[in-house]
Amino acid sequence: MSEIAPASDMATLGRGKAMEFCFVIGRPRSGTTVFKDMLKTHPRIYSAGEIFNESNSQSYFHFLQQQFAGDPAAVLPSNSIANFLKYLDWCRGRALERKKNARIVVADVKYDQSHLIYDPWWRVGSLPKIFFLIRERGWKVIDIHRSDIVGLVVSNQVAIQTKIYHSTALEPGARQSARVHINPDLLKRELATTASAYQTVSRHFGSYKNYLMLIYEEMFDSKAGGEFAGGVLERLCTFLGLEDKFVRRPKLEKLLADDVYAHIENAWEIRELVASLRTTKQE
Repeated sequence: MSEIAPASDMATLGRGKAMEFCFVIGRPRSGTTVFKDMLKTHPRIYSAGEIFNESNSQSYFHFLQQQFAGDPAAVLPSNSIANFLKYLDWCRGRALERKKNARIVVADVKYDQSHLIYDPWWRVGSLPKIFFLIRERGWKVIDIHRSDIVGLVVSNQVAIQTKIYHSTALEPGARQSARVHINPDLLKRELATTASAYQTVSRHFGSYKNYLMLIYEEMFDSKAGGEFAGGVLERLCTFLGLEDKFVRRPKLEKLLADDVYAHIENAWEIRELVASLRTTKQE
């Protein structure tokens, strides 16, 4: 990670530049990574990656390490939001250094890590502070949902249990062949949690003009060999105010089989559970 510039230097880097921030949010295994990788192919977009992932050299936590080294008071909860705003300033400066024509900085944030930016006196039960910051600051936000929540949960469990999160960890053209045991109670909790999160987040941003919700299953065009769908890119370009200069072919390949039950050791049990939940919902 490069040396972090003082705030005054970062402001100088950004002077005269209309740099915007766009947060790509979603639950783990919802497609935020493949989507973010497509976004950064545009000449006007710079990606900071998954900003709350410690393995990312541009992550918020790497920034914090250097902040704490210079100012021990940075660790105090009351400085959390100020630290995050300084981090975004640093991302803006890095974008201008590495991609001089960039106009938008993209940050990938999973719902499950959004609480890592906090207000020390935040209300119990409220959405994490970062969702309110996005609205208060006028930042753009793209919220990716998956219609097939069972597929999302299974994909996440396969990734957690095998430590293989993307196709780049496999041989070229290979797919994940592992079979894992899915805890029925965990599946029920995850289905309920995801459905509730989708409703709560979309309700929070419902009237916000800088909010775009995309469905993962609608992002790809099977007739075009799995490329990003033209209709999705058209909506995206309108939302971001950019010309369509994206590379449409995804960098990452699909990891699991179309039938996710093929990756479940206790598939019969999970099929019965999902069927019973659907019947209960219909009633």
